[in-house]
Amino acid sequence: MKCLKKSIVIFITAVCLLITGCESTGSLSKLPSSSFHEDKQKLTILHINAEKKGFQEFIRQAEEKLNMEITVEKCPDNADNRQAKISTILASGDKTVDLISVNDEMISEFKHKGYLVSLEEDVMTEETRKGFPQKYLESICGADGHIYSVPFLMDVMMFWVNQEFLDQAGLDEIKDMDDIYTLQKSITDPDKFAYGDAWENTHVYNSIGEFVNFWGGDYLDWMNPRTQEAVRSMKKMLEDGITSPAQLVDQYEQLEEKFIRGKYGCIFMYAGSLNTFRDANVYGKNKIHMAPLPQFQEKATNIATWQYVLNNASEHKEAAVKFLQYAASYEGCVDYAKLVKSYPARLDVIEKEDINLEEIDMVREYLQKYTLNARPLCENSMEAISNMGTLFQEYVLGECEDEDFFEQAQKCIETYYK
Repeated sequence: MKCLKKSIVIFITAVCLLITGCESTGSLSKLPSSSFHEDKQKLTILHINAEKKGFQEFIRQAEEKLNMEITVEKCPDNADNRQAKISTILASGDKTVDLISVNDEMISEFKHKGYLVSLEEDVMTEETRKGFPQKYLESICGADGHIYSVPFLMDVMMFWVNQEFLDQAGLDEIKDMDDIYTLQKSITDPDKFAYGDAWENTHVYNSIGEFVNFWGGDYLDWMNPRTQEAVRSMKKMLEDGITSPAQLVDQYEQLEEKFIRGKYGCIFMYAGSLNTFRDANVYGKNKIHMAPLPQFQEKATNIATWQYVLNNASEHKEAAVKFLQYAASYEGCVDYAKLVKSYPARLDVIEKEDINLEEIDMVREYLQKYTLNARPLCENSMEAISNMGTLFQEYVLGECEDEDFFEQAQKCIETYYK
């Protein structure tokens, strides 16, 4: 019993000495580092590709390289729901999400609201920015001299054709609008069309901007004759039966699905759709594939990206910056491209690196030969896009005359693009 009491006294004394020692130094961190296990930095990312195996492997590899624990949560698939959820997270000061994947429309709004951490000093330095499309960074990712996002996925608006339609029409390629009309003449099924699109009021903005590019117009100037001619050509395609009135309610998901089913001979769609067409077993040189742009007036197309933003309310900013530095680096973009099988946002990686992506040569041709434009977006982009889309739908359905539409479109621009 005496031995037991003595052992207890010794144990209590040792504990007291340990506590006293800690208090004298003011912090447990002053003890030898070998006495403790250093926890890994933690990070939570809300991401569009959370459920894709390639992205999951990219995150696993990033965890190893950065000695970090990364939790990935899925963004809603529906664009409106996604925008609403992310807006709520940022506006409410939600601390549970550190990094968020956003598109051009979202960054154009969020970068003005104080929700995001600026990244030009620690991540998007002058040297790092050289690898990305410069004008795009300035107009989409930047505001008031700051950079608020890190692009990770490049999406180029490409011209896609269904080779079976071309073969039926006796066309080697579609070089201009006349060829699109030739394509239509060869179609005997009344439920098929030479050209398909997504003209739902929140999606048609992309097509309007693309056709304005083709005609050498200016989306911000609806008194410009070339801008006017661009939308006149879209209306004429509908009137001439080159395209379907059913697409007035279609978003990209419906457009892709109809193209896969063989309803359209050609479409304009972002490069990222390649995975969708491949997974549907319709991708290939004799089926659906990318093609050079037809010649209208100008050879220009839109580019867009998905980007990371750093939540200003994040409690893990150090870990977030560490991850972003990797994601923005040449190495990180190469890893992303190879694992996720998507085109990275860095132009130097696309141009120089053997990343073994399908259609990479066609994407390089677009980057080298065509003018690449960032879409003109404003702070309240979704409302502006929707309003312009509604005006366009009224116009192509004959509910307003040309001059009335152009005047209303210009008022829309003056209201939102200040």
